[in-house]
Amino acid sequence: MRSSCPESARRGIASAFLVLISAILAPLAVARADTAPAPAGSVEPGSTPQEAEEPPAPNKGRLAFSFGMDFTTAYFFRGILQERDGFLWQPYGGVGVTLYEAGEDDFVGNLVFNVGSWNSIQSKQTLASGTGPGNWYESDVITGFSLGLAKYLTGNVSYIAYTYPNGSFPTVQELDAGLAFNDSDFLGPFALQPSMTWAFEVDNTAFGSNEGIYLQLGAKPSVVLFEEKEYPLTLALPLTLGLSVSDYYEEGPGGDNDTFGYFDGGIVASVPLAFIPSDYGAWSASASFDVLALSGTLARANRGDGTFFVGKGGVAMAY
Repeated sequence: MRSSCPESARRGIASAFLVLISAILAPLAVARADTAPAPAGSVEPGSTPQEAEEPPAPNKGRLAFSFGMDFTTAYFFRGILQERDGFLWQPYGGVGVTLYEAGEDDFVGNLVFNVGSWNSIQSKQTLASGTGPGNWYESDVITGFSLGLAKYLTGNVSYIAYTYPNGSFPTVQELDAGLAFNDSDFLGPFALQPSMTWAFEVDNTAFGSNEGIYLQLGAKPSVVLFEEKEYPLTLALPLTLGLSVSDYYEEGPGGDNDTFGYFDGGIVASVPLAFIPSDYGAWSASASFDVLALSGTLARANRGDGTFFVGKGGVAMAY
């Protein structure tokens, strides 16, 4: 069980959010195919694209690079407590290779191969076994493909290996499939940027004893303030619902497995670091605040706390 520590599930919250997601995904049925696509992978779903009058990016090749780091008050993985005490530093980085570059009128968008790593380094040496670097709790290897479709859709498939250098848990392997819809052409400033991710555990588990299937539904409405200024401010309201399709939140062998796992609602403020020349990439800083509502199972793993607040700050670069 990948939990350092987990009342009945908040079915009212889950039902309400499922209705919300159903409404969000409705525009997929009427998505037009006659509008020019945004390059796949050029803008993360829910983020703000560059203004047309900005100078072209210095990186004109088929390789894209990104890295960043976050500092957070607690680490929850899909609602499962990993650590809530001490200092938590989470650096990450990745490389994208454009294998196919789409034309302006193509139905199929860019095909990109991605490889990256995400890490969590923790002062508490969480569950360290003494067989590795005690503060290096987690190091994930992520690789996969993303593909633009039908002008507004981006799909991706990934293989992820969650490894634990300090020996706290055995490696967990997972296959993911995701879909994101850019609805900004339909809703303009009220765009919701809905997304869906399926995760299939293929070796070991994040929680419980059986390999499970996880479903995540999300939305990320956002607004840009001070667009004409050197430092425009983007405010986003990410919403995430985590569900167990099969055994994902199983509480011990033969134990309860609530469908509802958690709901996460938050606010994120981000601003470009315009004082850094664009030749060094596009830099940004962000701060966020999240509120998690956990199922009874995950609340018991979180020392009995069914509601929890998490703050985070970070810096990132894309080139």
